[in-house]
Amino acid sequence: MLKTKLVDGFKIRNTIDVDFSVIGGHEVYPYIDKGEIWFDRAFIKEREHFVKLFEERTRLTKLYGYERAKEMLRTKVSPIGNKKLKKQEIKKLKGAKDVEVYLVNGALVRKAFDPSFCFGGHYLVYKYVPKGEVWIDNAFSSQERKYVIIHELHELNLMKKGMSYNNAHDYACAAEKEARRNDGVGRYLKD
Repeated sequence: MLKTKLVDGFKIRNTIDVDFSVIGGHEVYPYIDKGEIWFDRAFIKEREHFVKLFEERTRLTKLYGYERAKEMLRTKVSPIGNKKLKKQEIKKLKGAKDVEVYLVNGALVRKAFDPSFCFGGHYLVYKYVPKGEVWIDNAFSSQERKYVIIHELHELNLMKKGMSYNNAHDYACAAEKEARRNDGVGRYLKD
């Protein structure tokens, strides 16, 4: 049985790993001790959902690999519809040319479209996000949204130029990390 440790995900993303998600173990995040799962306390209301998802993704990953497991867990579009998901348009964003950025109900997105959705996503990665849109999850700290928006817009702009998702994601992580450092929020192990 794995031991679950509640952690401050914002602090981890500012000091150890800008790409730390909501929940993870040693297989994906080598800095987590074997036999332990770290869970971001900002998502405590959905703890049961994420723990079940983690267990199922771990099982499927062993059989099919991580990316295929993630795809297998995505659900078909439900009758909820995109209109009910949009909570608030975020305006006047640097780098948001020809794209609308919305703060959405992340818990509802996880129930309706993709149980793995967290932090944010855009239409070139997630088929359920309408063309020209970026969705930002409302479930995590508002102080972190700026960095997720930077990440998503950077990734989207690189993918529009033809870069693969994996490479664009890596560059977006670097841009996000740089923004956190520049704001005095992020300070990483090798700094």
